[in-house]
Amino acid sequence: MAAAPIYSATKAAVHSFTMSLRRQLADTGVRVLEIVPPAVNTDLGGPGLHTWAAPVDEFADSIVARLAAGEEEVGYGTSEAIRQASRADIDARFRQMNG
Repeated sequence: MAAAPIYSATKAAVHSFTMSLRRQLADTGVRVLEIVPPAVNTDLGGPGLHTWAAPVDEFADSIVARLAAGEEEVGYGTSEAIRQASRADIDARFRQMNG
């Protein structure tokens, strides 16, 4: 999101780091897990700010179930769609989010 370039770049950097770390540790028995959250309805930042976002209980239940099933990279809702998106999909979403 262009309005939050540091936040967005940091999320991209964490994803890249996680992928590299997973590769480096592949033969060690260490599993590197990544949770890619969407906006979630919590009180982070203050009560009532994220009422439009994904319900926290549904998000948590989904993530825990998928990690327990052995997935190493999981998202939920919009973040899952973006996680699996093609370059063209990502570019279209960027244009949509940034007018």
